[in-house]
Amino acid sequence: MRKTGGLQVTTKGNAAGSGIRESGGSEKEWEPFAEQPDSREGYVGVDGCPGGWVAVRLESGGGWQGAVYSSLAALWEACRGCRLLLIDMPIGLPSGKERRSCDGEAHRLLRPWRASSIFAAPVRGVLHAGSYAEANARHKELSGRGLSRQSWALVPKIRELDALLQQEQAACGTIFEAHPELVFAGLAGSPMRGGKKTAEGYAERMAVLQQRLPEAVQVVEELMARYPRRVLARDDIVDALALAAAAAVAGSRAGLQQVPETDLRDEAGLPMAIVYYAAHREQQP
Repeated sequence: MRKTGGLQVTTKGNAAGSGIRESGGSEKEWEPFAEQPDSREGYVGVDGCPGGWVAVRLESGGGWQGAVYSSLAALWEACRGCRLLLIDMPIGLPSGKERRSCDGEAHRLLRPWRASSIFAAPVRGVLHAGSYAEANARHKELSGRGLSRQSWALVPKIRELDALLQQEQAACGTIFEAHPELVFAGLAGSPMRGGKKTAEGYAERMAVLQQRLPEAVQVVEELMARYPRRVLARDDIVDALALAAAAAVAGSRAGLQQVPETDLRDEAGLPMAIVYYAAHREQQP
């Protein structure tokens, strides 16, 4: 990863190890990142996708890699030791009636066009519910509010991330919650106007990314060519790439902003904060 003038990030395209190979049975296995001398020193962006988790890594010495992993544990094993990993999934979770302040502040920062992309994280007490009906009833009991089906659909991935962070101490200092729309707003200086699944919204986001990553379109197109849409959608790649770009431009956790600014923790000791890169701070001393 090169930083021109301390701000720009340029990559040298390299997607080795990000293809699909047939296993002995009918299922497909996703090949992990190809290891390179500095491959564990990169910056990673992760998003959930139909096939599991998509990760884009921008290498410290230039180049990039991308892969889909069926489990977060396998992804972490491939990325263990990376400098920074930003993930689009709630980490710290509320326990009762009080909502996460980071969700409210992110909603405010994304007005007027992308505020609807932020929704309240579920309470911790529903992570091990066996059905939506059970989770909804439990959520009402603990928070006084019902649980949306959108939130329920994320519970398995939230549970997977929660387990990793509680089992792997090293992960807690490397993995941080981010939101692609807040990242795009931070990089561009204002929220995106178009929806991410529209042609206009895609073009808008790629224009922002190409200011930082000239080969952003190549990354998206190569990963789309490697994976079928039932495994990986275009907007999943763009979101993961945006998080990787924010991590690379920031260079470290200290280079990122967060909402809220205060350090809030949930009952498991995990941070209830959403991080992002604020481009308007680049010219500040």
